Amino acid sequence: MTNIFNNVFTPEFKGLFNNAIDAILEQNALSLPCKLIYSNTNPVLCNNCIFDPLSNRSLNKYNGTGPSPFGDLSICPVCNGFGFDASNKEELVYLAVLFDSKHWFNWNSKSNTIRVPDGMVQTICKSDLLPKIRNADRVLIDTNKENYGSYYYTRANDPEFAGFGDTRYIFTMWQRS
Repeated sequence: MTNIFNNVFTPEFKGLFNNAIDAILEQNALSLPCKLIYSNTNPVLCNNCIFDPLSNRSLNKYNGTGPSPFGDLSICPVCNGFGFDASNKEELVYLAVLFDSKHWFNWNSKSNTIRVPDGMVQTICKSDLLPKIRNADRVLIDTNKENYGSYYYTRANDPEFAGFGDTRYIFTMWQRS
């Protein structure tokens, strides 16, 4: 059986496969814009106000360069006077998204049943996005397709590598939240 696979997965076949998947993952091909959302675990100083290191809080004075100017005797609208920006960070990436579960349903060989997870999608991307996918808390899949809408999804599994003998792509399952 090893001979069969060695004959099928030639370097030319692997190259053809990789070129086809790369074409699918191009920004304007079959991939969709998705926002990876990270919860901020490390506090970042507010970029809108002046921070007071003695009180470990905002001085509630506009720093002159921030996005939301505010007057004296008021609280910074970005950090609410705490001095730290605790908002979620977002990053736009392009992922191939499979909404139709018939392409990735789960087969239970013990009971000979098929389990189709409700509210799940599968994404495919290049493996260089692995750290970003692992660190993301959620993803917002932006689509204008009438049947799918734009929903938030949480990662349902650790990304799995895919490819013919290499780790060039990853598959990830996401549960609608």
